[in-house]
Amino acid sequence: MKIKADVFSIADLESYYFIVPDYQREYVWEADKHIYQFLVDIDEEFEAHSHEQQSYFLGSIIIVENNNKYDVIDGQQRLTTIVISLCAMRDILEDIKEHSQLSNMSSNILDIIRNWLFKFDLKTKSTLCRLELQYDESNGYLDTLIQKKTYEGKITNSIEKMRKAYERVSEHFQSYANQSTELFEDYIQYFLTNVNVVVMKSDNLGSALKIFETINQRGAGLNAMDLVKNLMFSKANSRDFETIKTKWKQINTDLQNCDEGDKPLRFLRYFMIARYHNGIIREDDLYSWIISKEGKQKLQYEDQPLNLVNEMATAAKRYSYLVQATNSDNNEVGINKYPNVVNIGYINKQRSRQHLILLMALNLNCDDDVVNYLAQQIESFLFFANTLKMQTKNYERRFTDWAIQLRQKRNVEEIVEIIDGTMIPYLRGYLSDFRYSFSQIRHYDYNPQYRERYILGCLDTELCIQAGLNPLSQDNIQKLQIEHILPQTLKNLDVSDEFDEEERDKYTFMLGNTTLLESQINQAINNYNDLSTDWFAMKQAEYIHSNFVLTKLLNNQYTIGKNTGLNRLKNKLNCQFDEWTKMSIEHRQQMLMELALDHWQLNGKRLDEYEKISPMNSAEV
Repeated sequence: MKIKADVFSIADLESYYFIVPDYQREYVWEADKHIYQFLVDIDEEFEAHSHEQQSYFLGSIIIVENNNKYDVIDGQQRLTTIVISLCAMRDILEDIKEHSQLSNMSSNILDIIRNWLFKFDLKTKSTLCRLELQYDESNGYLDTLIQKKTYEGKITNSIEKMRKAYERVSEHFQSYANQSTELFEDYIQYFLTNVNVVVMKSDNLGSALKIFETINQRGAGLNAMDLVKNLMFSKANSRDFETIKTKWKQINTDLQNCDEGDKPLRFLRYFMIARYHNGIIREDDLYSWIISKEGKQKLQYEDQPLNLVNEMATAAKRYSYLVQATNSDNNEVGINKYPNVVNIGYINKQRSRQHLILLMALNLNCDDDVVNYLAQQIESFLFFANTLKMQTKNYERRFTDWAIQLRQKRNVEEIVEIIDGTMIPYLRGYLSDFRYSFSQIRHYDYNPQYRERYILGCLDTELCIQAGLNPLSQDNIQKLQIEHILPQTLKNLDVSDEFDEEERDKYTFMLGNTTLLESQINQAINNYNDLSTDWFAMKQAEYIHSNFVLTKLLNNQYTIGKNTGLNRLKNKLNCQFDEWTKMSIEHRQQMLMELALDHWQLNGKRLDEYEKISPMNSAEV
């Protein structure tokens, strides 16, 4: 592997014509972050009117020759920024020239910048720009900026970042020009002659990518996702480059579609844990594992890089839909494909991602019904885990173990067998702990409020199903308000024989003391908080007007016909509330627990219908 490395000033880079190949990452530097730091770093080294300027090292550029031009393998962000900066300097000098006489120094500098940016080639009868961006997102924008033409094409994210970078550097350089033309001349001279880069030139693409990998794998440069992409190019046949480029663009698009375009490592981590790596792995350790002996053996990218890229592209599509469903965002595709994953977002918070470890392990071509069946089991698991206040790190470890068994499974029968041997015995060991935890739980233990509403809504749905009624939709449930039956703010507490101050604090926030209520009804009962009145009967009279059945049932007069499903269920649950006491709240809490065990089943059975197998140590909770 032949490598040549030399230090060049920016002015000296006129020896090269650069190309950023279409498979490279688009321009991503942000004006308020990267460009700002770029300018600050140069300003800190630049000393106006000094004859002994300190040099500033901007970084390295890795290139490989390609038909008398040079493909940029690393350094395209800083190189593009250099070009944008010189365009801004040229434009400011030309603006000065329009309004006044340029000094000889300024005229010479302007000529140098123009010649650096581009020249007309007589042989080809075409303009040669110093830097050519070949990726689709550039859309020829930089060429128009270099040649000072009007750009009329589509504004991509990459172009928008280049435009903002140009605006930021122009504003910064103009501040020097506003002070004096001489100061601006000194600044440009410093930029051209004292800002240095190391140009690392390799004799072939494979060697160049190896240099890139070595420089970046410890986190000094790009993230693991970029490194994996370049690793795939280094292993692939050149005839597959276009396919890899297209697939990678598809991956980025899918991640953007679920608002995770800026978090590619999250996808890469869950992809690897779910499908290849055994156990938890940190994002920082991903690339080291991928290029390890174990990683190479499992991923098989050295012989078949295109297979891995194809799998990642297919997985990214599923990942995108799963995240959309988890977030319950406005993308109906993910929500409609995976409604049970939507429920996971409610039960375990919409920014949670641990369930993806299991769902991403399945065969990527399995039916949506299979994914939804597994998601339903995961939802039940997470309900119990949250009620028990299990630490995420503990059950995430379990998920990584269970994912190994779920890999490439594609039918419900296989999943049922795995759930029987994993989730069910694990949770069954905690059944007594669950019963105690639920009996004591406060409604705010299920915060945020959308999760509180979801859980109460699920209990109401279960009750409706058993009673033969039509439950409310989740959209309607999320519009309801959380109602404390024993009010939070009380009048005349001292006249109560049932609640003292300490008991009031305990019982007010118990789950059994809460229900859901329409806002209009909630406003109507807002002042029913005087314990010297028949406050509960007054509330009951309004509760019956609610569409939420659990709320209606607080009024004993709510019945439907004779010997109906609702009435039988009322008797079964002993749902009779003549007054609202501590015992009433405790009884209702037990009633809700029975509905919870009915609703969050595993493989179609209540958790307490399974025999206790291998009880787990409660210390793990």
